[in-house]
Amino acid sequence: VTPLQPRHPVTVTQAASGIWTMSNSLVSLDCSEEGLLQLRDAAGSDQLSGPLRIARYADRGEFWDAWDIAADYRTHPLEVRPLGEVQMLEAGPLVCHLALRFQVGQSTVRLDLRLRADCPWLELIAAVDWRQCHELLRIELPLATPAVRVAADTSGGVVERPARAVTPREQARWEVAAISWVASQSVAPGGGVAVLLDGPQGVSGTPDQLGVSLLRGPTWPDPSADRGLQRSRLALMPFAHTWSRSAVPQAAIAFREPGWHGPVAWSDQASAPGLESWLPPLPAELCPVALLSSDAGPLLRVLNPGACRCRWRPGGSWRVGRQSADGDTVELAPGELAELHLAQSS
Repeated sequence: VTPLQPRHPVTVTQAASGIWTMSNSLVSLDCSEEGLLQLRDAAGSDQLSGPLRIARYADRGEFWDAWDIAADYRTHPLEVRPLGEVQMLEAGPLVCHLALRFQVGQSTVRLDLRLRADCPWLELIAAVDWRQCHELLRIELPLATPAVRVAADTSGGVVERPARAVTPREQARWEVAAISWVASQSVAPGGGVAVLLDGPQGVSGTPDQLGVSLLRGPTWPDPSADRGLQRSRLALMPFAHTWSRSAVPQAAIAFREPGWHGPVAWSDQASAPGLESWLPPLPAELCPVALLSSDAGPLLRVLNPGACRCRWRPGGSWRVGRQSADGDTVELAPGELAELHLAQSS
């Protein structure tokens, strides 16, 4: 029996300098005891202008200690010290997993890097024993290609802003609460880096950097806020076009809610099909929201989060429409949330 080979298997090499290189043909990276040194896309283009930073700042907040990050926190950086060498936990064609450790004041940070076969992102897992007061812990990505816009998802849509804040109103909105992703967007022909999140986080973006706020140390109204063991999970995904064409919202869903793959039990094995199409594939620009049932058949709720119209032609024997499944094409406006009827003709 010939064993199945994974698509885009992971390869791992170590240079004499102590730098580890991992790749799965979709994304590759260099790593040492200093941290993640470089991230590259499928074309081999560098995405970072410097190493990924575990950044620590003094942060006394503003009026509300627990909610308001100080606007001048960047002027108060604090030391973060690497601890020991890279620890390789797993290395094989399906997954490569290594761990780094850092000293952050009285706290310790373990940062795990995990690259899977046939996966377009690098997963990061930050496990922190947080003991700091009035400090801010962030992950910051210095960008190799300057961003002109920064986008992040919000409830029912996307917030997209200029990367360089010019007006006082823009300068006052230097951090945004993202639900599942934030992405940089460079000049034509496009491209950038998306950070996929496992839950809502404060994020920020400038022309030369993306950042995610992980932990703080407020003392009012709850002195124990954020104290103790904390775990944050995120992923870095380079993309070549716009965030919409590159299916960043779909990737964020796959990252937060990975699908299940396994055998399907049939009551009659003789009638089990060799290949079954349950639903037509969505275009990269559309984001699935819900699959509902109706008297007329399946009802698919989808969102077009991008700034361009999206035309969907399911193809094959599939029919689609808004009132009923009576057409072969449907068009969604920018930002539109629609319920579409689906049917498959015999």
